Amino acid sequence: MFQPGNRSIKHTRTNFAMRVNSFLRQLRTHPTLNKFVIKFGLRRKHTRHVNRWIRFCSVSRARHITINFTPGVKDFFMGPANSKYIFPLNVFSGPEGSSTHVRTLHLGYVCLDTTSSDFMIFANLKKLTLHKISFLGDLQCLMLPECNSLECLSISFCSLPGLSTCQPLQRLRCVRLHYCYLKKIELEAPNLTSFDLTNQPIPFVLGGSLNVMEANIKLLAKDSPYGDNLDYIYTELPAALSHVHKLSITSGLFVYDQLQGFSKTSARFINLRHLTMYLPLYGEPKSISGILRLAYLLELAPALEELELHVNGGDVDVGWALRGNMLPYSHNRLKRVLISGASVWEGLMELAYYIFRSANRLESMVLDPKIRIGAPQLDGWMIDIGRETIKKLFEGEEFQSIITIL
Repeated sequence: MFQPGNRSIKHTRTNFAMRVNSFLRQLRTHPTLNKFVIKFGLRRKHTRHVNRWIRFCSVSRARHITINFTPGVKDFFMGPANSKYIFPLNVFSGPEGSSTHVRTLHLGYVCLDTTSSDFMIFANLKKLTLHKISFLGDLQCLMLPECNSLECLSISFCSLPGLSTCQPLQRLRCVRLHYCYLKKIELEAPNLTSFDLTNQPIPFVLGGSLNVMEANIKLLAKDSPYGDNLDYIYTELPAALSHVHKLSITSGLFVYDQLQGFSKTSARFINLRHLTMYLPLYGEPKSISGILRLAYLLELAPALEELELHVNGGDVDVGWALRGNMLPYSHNRLKRVLISGASVWEGLMELAYYIFRSANRLESMVLDPKIRIGAPQLDGWMIDIGRETIKKLFEGEEFQSIITIL
């Protein structure tokens, strides 16, 4: 790790800058570069050196630019803005520079100043990656609309209150937003195909995005007691991603008998074929109703063909018994189901039984007693007990051709 007070690190940074300067001086003419990459833990006090490199990069008409100063920064630390190098966007609009040649731009641990009045458009930029960036100005209403050719946008660990576009981004295909703690998302991207979000639950709008094939949603925990995100999953997600084909959701779920109700909506995942849920569970392993709230997934996704549920936590109990108190919901498309961590929550066995009775065309259901996500993992003897418990619950002849116990 780079530590600001470490003299050897300061010396290393100085030596690095000198080596880069020496290398660039050896180039008598400015070649046309395909790629220009700097990855080192530099800061604002190295501006004099870095400015020279950026000017060289612009004059050399580099197509793929990476300026990444994150080495040495701890994982979740975004860093103070006043220590970060200010990336000079205006350099690309100077008399010798041009932004039209840039195809990909990857910036890490810098300040991005979008207030420059002479900033010219990155007309041919296809991929923009911003990691641990501090913004001086409004990203969405100045910079993004000018990137008419943008196909992929990735923003992670940036202090960004919201992301919206002032006009449609017609070519945008892929959006990735991780740990930016956004309060709102309003994107106009009619040809969007992939959406990846790690954030606290917020309403978001993907206006006109009817072609989203795949979405990955990781919901950060709420602060309120029993504050899981199931209501949000059942209401906001189908409203925003009604046409998605493949969906992955990661979210904690509280399992208590008092948690029986949940919000419903008329919105549906009308095209959803494959749903994967990673659910760290918290609560009472013997609770049935808390987990049976997941049964609503069958109603929410009428076209669902494959369902994966991965859970952790809980305990193994040999005294479980299938109840079958909940009336099945007839589902005509579901073919394959996989449940891992199946032996540690009694409600999961009841859910599996409910799905078995509801899915009219079910071809296979795999019940895995091992925990595949998070920690702690089960000891071998607990897995063996869990496996025998599952076998005892599903030993009837009607289960034999469909249910596989790993």
